[in-house]
Amino acid sequence: MHPSELPRFEDLEPRRPSPRSRLARAVALLVAVLLVAGGAVLLSNRGTPPTTTTTHRNVALGDLPAIARSVAADTVNLTIITDHGMTTAAALVLPDRLAVTTVRIPANALVKGTNARRVDFAVSLIGRDDVMGFSVVRLGTAVSPVRLDPMPASAAVTVVAPVVPYLLARPRYDWAVTTLGDPQNDSHGVVRYLTTPSGRALWGLRYAIAVDARGRVVAVLSANHQWYGAQFVARVAEVLKVGRGCHADVGITGASVQGGGVRLLSVTPFGPAAHAGLRPGDVLMTWSGRNSDDLAVLRSLIYLTPAYTTVKVTYLRGSALRTTTVTPVCPFRVTP
Repeated sequence: MHPSELPRFEDLEPRRPSPRSRLARAVALLVAVLLVAGGAVLLSNRGTPPTTTTTHRNVALGDLPAIARSVAADTVNLTIITDHGMTTAAALVLPDRLAVTTVRIPANALVKGTNARRVDFAVSLIGRDDVMGFSVVRLGTAVSPVRLDPMPASAAVTVVAPVVPYLLARPRYDWAVTTLGDPQNDSHGVVRYLTTPSGRALWGLRYAIAVDARGRVVAVLSANHQWYGAQFVARVAEVLKVGRGCHADVGITGASVQGGGVRLLSVTPFGPAAHAGLRPGDVLMTWSGRNSDDLAVLRSLIYLTPAYTTVKVTYLRGSALRTTTVTPVCPFRVTP
């Protein structure tokens, strides 16, 4: 994948990590600065769904449109219980009994899962993305993973939100047919659709999923009425799974270099970059085979790298091009 295919985050409202960690604050900071040069596969659909959209409430699985029934049956509704109360949220089911939701699950929460096929099964938290607000969980029972498609531009989708009326009940469903909006190009021709407003017609739905004409999930809806591309959400979940619940951190600060690359301004003593032999003044040219065109691209690449995986980097020291391997670590522990 070329860096131009990585996401843009500058329009998002960050969910900041615990202030106890400088590294955690650095992760949150990237939300404001992540920028992909040249193009992006993830869009920022800014259109508004038709105001005539009708939301159907509290219907049985068999009353959903046929195209959405299978996905709805496998979609897991999480019940999240903490000392402060209880909330519910839909979770996108992925392979290997993984699921991801756009709600932030506290580390000390008791989580149970329910779908149309099974009620009240155990769920455990794997990790959180405190930048985007996603949580990744492991399901205590086998559930068929959904198939994913890219978020469409102005194509009709069926939006389904499972609703569990009370504990130990099988879900009912709210649903509507709408569009996710038209893509917008910025001055550089970059097409963006990481998030898009859900529109007033759907404000009554929370943690919904959007299903396209092929019966595949294209987006998930958060509590703040923003659609997130399902393929991106799934990729974040994979990063957290492989990285033991964390994105990568290498212990560096840097600045973009005219003509390409990132000059290291500081290297944390005994951190991953220091162990790899990197020093202030070095210019990082590639990360895992991908050009680090500027600081924003490098941050994007590091963000989408799991912790504790080995990454090959190339860098300039003076006029000499060198190669080394870096093993990033977890920047902060998951805390309540």
